[in-house]
Amino acid sequence: MSLNMKSLTQALAKTAAVIEKTVQTTVQEVTGPRPLQDYELLDQIGSGGPGLAWKLYAARPRPSAPSTQYPVVCVWLLDKRALSEARTRAGLTRATEDGFLDVIRADASRLLRIRHPGVVHVVQALDESKNAMAMVTEPLFASVANTIGQLDNIPKVPAELKGMEMGLLEVKHGLLQIAESLDFLHNNAHLIHRAISPETVFITATGAWKLGGFGFAIPTDQASSGLTATQTFHYPEYDVEDSILPLQPSLNYTAPELVRSQSSTLGSSADIFSFACLAYHLIARKPLLDCHNNVKMGPAIFISVYALRFSHLSVTVRLVIDLPFYTRIGIIGSDIGWWPLSRFIFGDALLFIDCILLFLKWGTCTGLVEYLGLLLACVGGFSQ
Repeated sequence: MSLNMKSLTQALAKTAAVIEKTVQTTVQEVTGPRPLQDYELLDQIGSGGPGLAWKLYAARPRPSAPSTQYPVVCVWLLDKRALSEARTRAGLTRATEDGFLDVIRADASRLLRIRHPGVVHVVQALDESKNAMAMVTEPLFASVANTIGQLDNIPKVPAELKGMEMGLLEVKHGLLQIAESLDFLHNNAHLIHRAISPETVFITATGAWKLGGFGFAIPTDQASSGLTATQTFHYPEYDVEDSILPLQPSLNYTAPELVRSQSSTLGSSADIFSFACLAYHLIARKPLLDCHNNVKMGPAIFISVYALRFSHLSVTVRLVIDLPFYTRIGIIGSDIGWWPLSRFIFGDALLFIDCILLFLKWGTCTGLVEYLGLLLACVGGFSQ
């Protein structure tokens, strides 16, 4: 029998590859994802992402770490075992857990591909083992959610976050940076984020505000082709504790056209609605909408906007007036007809920005109150 050296070589190469993969998998299960091997975790600095599921750690590179410009980085760590246990306690399905992990993977993948000063810079891509996920980014201070008292998933709260309150100037500077990032996202990257909220905005160690949380982002050409079941979100019609594994963005910041909408198209205006809600929350120190992810509460809360303390609203408007081109023109828009009243009635308007636009036109808080009164008179018993 003649020995076929080519076949033997191929068989040995395949065997060696299988052995190498097995060894790598075994080592990974023992030591965790690659970032945990390459970086020494220091203190937990915060949490972020959907449901604040990511734990954020300051970390120092080990000799095995890839070369980086940062002496200290941020390691993002997601404990799959803890997540699975929490899912079981909440009575959620395994499919829900798998869907949430897919959102996390999509977020990390998109974050790696988008290169812009206003987007969190990835140093080492996502890696995962059976029990954990991890990736490495530029050094961070915390998520914006952490700075306004949302401290979920932080067992030991850093002293810097305890009782923290950001000043108006700091908020204004941060919102300007996010507005510029949205300008890039919409006009250059041609993406719609769809999940702008305190959980997906991060503050770096140097104080810059940057976007993350791209797990729900879609290309603008996909959005303009018409809404599909995968593009809209389905929220419960009753109070439910689903914040552990959210499969949709927080309803408090989600544009009406993204919630079971019959609209034919989705535009970047959805992000602007979210941006406005974020701005209001940071200035007024309470959310404009507080729906508890209950879609039935949405219309009632829109109507109750008329009862808001307009001193807070006027502060937010003054903030927006001071912001430059993209926020006032690109975001608010130069065409007042972009937000006709009928769009609000049918659940597809940017209520808060619409109010700001009319305020800019009329110039006084009294004018804004009159406008809201007219709006609510037209809406009447709006309940759909």
